[in-house]
Amino acid sequence: MPVNLSYGAIMNKFYIVMLSFFLLNACGSTSSDEKDKVDIANYLPATSMIKQYTNVSKVNGDLDNIEYSQNILVESNLVTIKKGNDFETLITISVDDITFKSIKDTTQSKILKRNIAVGETLSSYVKTSETKLLEIGTQRIGEQSTRTEENCILESILDSYQVFVYQYENYDSKHDILKIKCTSKTSIETKIDLEYIDLVSYTNGVLESKEDISYLYLQEGLGEIARINDDCLVAKLPDILDDTLDKEQCLGERYHYTLYHTQY
Repeated sequence: MPVNLSYGAIMNKFYIVMLSFFLLNACGSTSSDEKDKVDIANYLPATSMIKQYTNVSKVNGDLDNIEYSQNILVESNLVTIKKGNDFETLITISVDDITFKSIKDTTQSKILKRNIAVGETLSSYVKTSETKLLEIGTQRIGEQSTRTEENCILESILDSYQVFVYQYENYDSKHDILKIKCTSKTSIETKIDLEYIDLVSYTNGVLESKEDISYLYLQEGLGEIARINDDCLVAKLPDILDDTLDKEQCLGERYHYTLYHTQY
């Protein structure tokens, strides 16, 4: 026997079907997005430990190696890092982000997003911002402001990485490595007081540096394992760097690396 449904009943069924469709699609989309993201908090030290590092730098042909230790104290949502006996960094973990605060400069903090996917921005902040007076003798003639901004993205996720004799491995398939690319640019603004413009060699205006590119490597449960900064020197006196150029265009080797001594 045919069943006659009222217009209201038909519309109610239509709304229920459509609501179910949107809910299913929304759940599927969220699940897919979240699956592609990594939690940066998992790539901080998981337990308190002592880590040994070597700073390696080469400038103007001079090679320099300095070894040091980090004492790391891990508490709930807080990681305290000491370099030797001196406090160096406080890392605070919150729901959406992670804050790095240098003990030497309490006015600046670096804030990282906690959950990101490859290709997304991890942090964007002002590294330095300072103003100094320009003087001839004791006479002020103007001022110069320097501002350096840095932007970091998650470039890739690795199972291994090697530099020199230092080799880092995802040794048990539970300790992969994040490769983070950071790009910084510095701008210098010069302002000469009006009455001295024609009397000094300074020029009013803004001078922007080329890009300084560095890489940070974080291993799950261990934190920082390597910090790599290769500089491309393209001119000397004054030194001009441009990390966007090919190595063949650089004047010799110039770099600064921080490398963790593996304990696995």
